Formats: sequence, structure tokens, C-alpha cells
Amino acid sequence: MTALNNEFASAGYATAREGMSMIRPVRLEAGQVLYRFYDATRARTPEEGADGAWWLEYEHFQTIKHFALQHGYTLSYAARLFAAILYEWSEVNACVRCELMHPLSAWKGRGRQVHASGKDARDGPTMTPMQSMLEIYQLCIPGLGRQGALAPQAFRVLSFDKL
Repeated sequence: MTALNNEFASAGYATAREGMSMIRPVRLEAGQVLYRFYDATRARTPEEGADGAWWLEYEHFQTIKHFALQHGYTLSYAARLFAAILYEWSEVNACVRCELMHPLSAWKGRGRQVHASGKDARDGPTMTPMQSMLEIYQLCIPGLGRQGALAPQAFRVLSFDKL
């Protein structure tokens, strides 16, 4: 069975390279559950929050969650540390958990250093994702967000939380 987003896969590599290193292609299967942090001030519904390229698999979401609990951080702040999410991009104040309805092609890799444009004073000039013994891998799913509108076909929202 072909992936729902096959036509976007090659073009999505450039987006993945902007935020990840050690990138490899992966196939996500129908029924798999993924997690996405998003900005609830920009996305009015969880379905809109699900319409973005950057996702986490269960084990990596759990790494972030347990790190936050162990060190007294909010889940939002821990996500920002591990995934190098600048304030100019997102308030990281919500999380959506979705089930894949169709197979999808994705790029998987470790977060890389990102550079702020200066739009938000809370950001430093660069942000490096926290990587140590606690290593997380992110997914970049082409065809979601600005590249296309596949989210309503691709996902079923299982739950969401305001952070």
C-alpha cells in the first residue's frame, strides 16, 4: 500500500534537514499513535494542532514527559529543550495524540541547532536540542502544515491537552 503523502516525500527532505541531523526515511503504518506539541493560540482545535510536519513517537514523547516530571519542569518547557522549539515558532502550550489512518512517509532524525530570527526576545540567537543519554528522535512528515492539507485524512485525534 502506498503512503498517503508519497507525492510530498522528496520535497519534505529539505524541511527535515532544517531541523534534524542523522536523517533517514521511515514508513509510518496505519494504527500507529504519534504525538505533536503545538501552539493553541494559533490552532483553534486539536485537529488544526495536528496539521503540522513535526511529530514524536511514543517512546520519545515518554522520554520528554519523564524528564519533565523528574526535574520539576513543565512538559512544555521540556519539549522546548529536547526538540529545540523557539518561542517565535510556538508557545508549546498544547499537545495532541493522534492515530494514523493511512500509511505515511516520514523523515526521522535527531534535532539540530536552530537559529532565531530575533522576532521573540525570549529566544537566544541559537538553540541546541538537549541530547545526552536521553536521546530523542523527531519525525518530519511531508505534506502536513504549509506543504499540503493531509492532516484530516491522515490522523484521527485520540486526545489533546492544554499545557
